[in-house]
Amino acid sequence: MDVTSPPAGWQAKSSSGFDRLAQYHIYPNPGTKSTAIPYLLAVQNDHITSRTGGCVVIPLRANAQPVEIMAPLVEVPGRGLFVLSADEIFAIDMARLKQPVAMLGLSDRAKIKPAIDKVIGEY
Repeated sequence: MDVTSPPAGWQAKSSSGFDRLAQYHIYPNPGTKSTAIPYLLAVQNDHITSRTGGCVVIPLRANAQPVEIMAPLVEVPGRGLFVLSADEIFAIDMARLKQPVAMLGLSDRAKIKPAIDKVIGEY
């Protein structure tokens, strides 16, 4: 197998019209805490995701208090506002993520890097 080639079917369109596992796509949380964290936001760039089998995601929390910069409110189109919980960033196996429900809007994308920097930056 050529390690530079993505897995078969990688760029196939899903029934939702999205490419499979793309940066800024929002997925239903497949875990046991889906009530508190209904969605996961894919933040890893597509180039890396296609080579590792995993994807770095940030949980989107329901009914949580936002924290300036580190945990801002973001909109899941058609579903409401959720807290981007940057301090809970983690990697998940791509196979666990199913169909994306939405894509994060441009204005909310601008909140990601400052949130991560607040978590890992030097202060």
